[in-house]
Amino acid sequence: MVEGSAELVVDDPILAAVLAEENAKYHTHYGPEVLDPEVNSWFALQFEHVFGLTSADFTGSPTKWSFTI
Repeated sequence: MVEGSAELVVDDPILAAVLAEENAKYHTHYGPEVLDPEVNSWFALQFEHVFGLTSADFTGSPTKWSFTI
């Protein structure tokens, strides 16, 4: 689970850079049309707290990480 503040990204150069990274990582060829806010949205998340646990050890494994903003 992640806690923090999220902000809708609408800056075209940032969206283009993210799309380029996604295409490189996943070997896709998505074009700028996938950045259309009527079709898709991209959010930037500033983490404040992250919680993790192992399902096999639900009560014994919870871990919390905190980040300063």
